[in-house]
Amino acid sequence: MTPQDTERDLRLQKAYFEAIFQNSPDAVAILDAHDRVVMINKAFTTLFQYTAEEARGVPINDLVAPRRMRREAEDLSAKALQGLSFEVETVRERKDGSLVDVAIVVAPIFIDDRMVAIYASYRNISRRKEAERALREMDQKYRLIVDYSNDAIFVVQDGRIRFWNPRFVRLSGYSDEEIPNLFIEHFIHPDDRHRVLALHADRLAGKAVPNTYNFRAVGKDGRMLWININAIVVEWDGKPATINFARDFTREKELEAQLAHAQKMEAVGTLAGGIAHDFNNLLQTIQGYAELLANRPDRSENDGKRLQKIFDGVQRGRELTRNLLTFSRKMEPHLQPTDLNRELGKIKDILSRTLPKMIHVVLEPAPDLPLVHADPSQVAQAVMNLAVNARDAMPEGGTLTLKTSRVVLPEGHLSGLRPGPYVCLSVEDTGSGIPEDVRDRIFEPFFTTKKPGFGTGLGLSMVYGIMATHEGAVTCHSELRRGTRFDCFFPALSEPAPLKDETPSPELPLPKPGRGTVLFVDDEENLRMSGREMLEFFGYTVLTAADGEEAVSIYQQEWPRIDVVLLDLIMPGMGGRKCLEKILAVRPDAKIIVASGFSANDSIQDILIAGAFDFLAKPYSVDMLLEKMEKALADRPNGP
Repeated sequence: MTPQDTERDLRLQKAYFEAIFQNSPDAVAILDAHDRVVMINKAFTTLFQYTAEEARGVPINDLVAPRRMRREAEDLSAKALQGLSFEVETVRERKDGSLVDVAIVVAPIFIDDRMVAIYASYRNISRRKEAERALREMDQKYRLIVDYSNDAIFVVQDGRIRFWNPRFVRLSGYSDEEIPNLFIEHFIHPDDRHRVLALHADRLAGKAVPNTYNFRAVGKDGRMLWININAIVVEWDGKPATINFARDFTREKELEAQLAHAQKMEAVGTLAGGIAHDFNNLLQTIQGYAELLANRPDRSENDGKRLQKIFDGVQRGRELTRNLLTFSRKMEPHLQPTDLNRELGKIKDILSRTLPKMIHVVLEPAPDLPLVHADPSQVAQAVMNLAVNARDAMPEGGTLTLKTSRVVLPEGHLSGLRPGPYVCLSVEDTGSGIPEDVRDRIFEPFFTTKKPGFGTGLGLSMVYGIMATHEGAVTCHSELRRGTRFDCFFPALSEPAPLKDETPSPELPLPKPGRGTVLFVDDEENLRMSGREMLEFFGYTVLTAADGEEAVSIYQQEWPRIDVVLLDLIMPGMGGRKCLEKILAVRPDAKIIVASGFSANDSIQDILIAGAFDFLAKPYSVDMLLEKMEKALADRPNGP
């Protein structure tokens, strides 16, 4: 090759280099062995705003390295000067001080194994970096949404959970380390497992199935959860899967069950009150005729014993109806500041003497216990009923623990009570426990698991009613073969109050037979007949009326000679309250004794405020009736 050919080839290669160098989309700088700029291309000028004349001979880092990144830039230059090739993504500075994201490629240029220059190219990657930053920000936003979602979000693939958010961890009770090993079927309650897995399989198969449905789940601790789930099919890492959005509505289910139970108990309470009314009327008839027979001068000693059995039966019936009325909240408690520790101390002494000796009674009173508004007699009745229930659960003996404690109930407590301070009275046994399938029914009247003749089924319903009248509640915790605990929650008094003086009131003397005219008003014929005979036996003149309308008509005609009206409160047609008002309209100072087997204390107060002289609770004895009559006649007006 001639010198001319060589020169031509050199010019041609230079032209190739110039074309590639100047038209490269990347900003390129050729640096000498001292890291100074030898030449730059047009893209370098466009990117960094320096002309070739401005850049030539200037150390590259003086041109494009930001001050805060000068150390990092010097370290890269040192690598380049050592003849090392590398690629790096970083930030460089333009002439106007603005920053640009760049990808730098550095390679040494050698001639005869000697490095004579450095090739450095800068690619503007600002758009990609902005896109990456936007993607990261979006990912962070979505991650925040997922992590702080009220729903548990999880992905199910091949029967396992592949992705989950923190809410799923809290819901399931499993840790982040345990969840990857968790088969989804273990999270589903056994009774719902077949249905839920079938829906999952059909959904993956493309069949038309509901996206949203409810099922019961089981947490790691064994607690049952009610879950509402919304599931959609997706592709996850190249394979079909479902994304599931699960919402826990266990609390709503519990509240729904509490409401249904409360409504049922309210309905049962209304029914119980009605039964008590009719039953008291029957007892009154029995009581009345038995009293008449008891007062016959010709009765024998055996007749007296038989009548006593009747009176005993009436008394037991009276207690039964009182229990029903307490359950139905028609028998209001006499509330007073009460120290439950002191009351339990009295009850423990009674239980220690009455329960079988193989049952050990333990008292655990809490110190500095607040007082509560309670009826001590009803508290004793509730504890005695629970103790009897415990006794029956421990036929071979055991331990009965009476305990008090201070508690602050949170929102959504099992009792359904409002949040706040309460005193908890607990009665706990070590007996056989209550089967789970009947626990929801234990507070229903007449429900019992005992054999016929061994219980009325009113004990626990009485406790339920007593706690309701105290604006409290009773809950049950039971385990088979380990025992049962009943917790009775009483609202605590905020400040100590003086305890009621318990000095017994003196007994009233037995009433004496009287004289006068009585209007006896009752819709029950047997009650009218027995009441008439009873009053006439003791010297009274008796007029009778079968309803309110007849009573008003008789009183309007005969009021000057009627001394006392004995008025039934609950009657068809014109009720006792309306009849009372009509009679008082005829004579405002009329002496009216209202009788009823179904009335709350507040209703009694209303009747007395409305103008009734006194109240007589059915079934009443002849002594009670004569006592009321004597008081009314002693206070009767002297003229029209």
